[in-house]
Amino acid sequence: MVNLLDNVKPRPSDESIKNERVKEYVQLMRIAEEVEREIKKRARELQDDEKQEAFEALSLEYNLPPYVTVRDAADIMGISPQMVRRHCAEGKLAAQQTFEGSGKWRIEAKQLMSQPNWDRFIEKRARIKTQSLGLADEVIQSFQDEE
Repeated sequence: MVNLLDNVKPRPSDESIKNERVKEYVQLMRIAEEVEREIKKRARELQDDEKQEAFEALSLEYNLPPYVTVRDAADIMGISPQMVRRHCAEGKLAAQQTFEGSGKWRIEAKQLMSQPNWDRFIEKRARIKTQSLGLADEVIQSFQDEE
């Protein structure tokens, strides 16, 4: 890992921290906060074709689905599922109703990249991918042990 801490300017409040590991932890939290702000800023600045390219790259990396559920969209957008359904019905979101009048929608995931909780969605997908890979490794290992 590139030593990110070398590029962090100390703050006056850092002087009160005695433990070096605690100081590094606090600095890393500041870096994470700054990175999160920068990610959101850059996501808002992307043009449609750039969003598509970014979404395709992220899809490969984190196994993102092309469509999300109302619940996922609500979590990503930080609003209620009912508001998401309303946005879908009003055409404010690119979405298709799966069954007429059911309240179930397929919502294009790429349009949500600039939403407040997109990063949490990516983290969730990364955890799912890691867990799936771990499970697959266990299954492979159990088959190899049987041979």
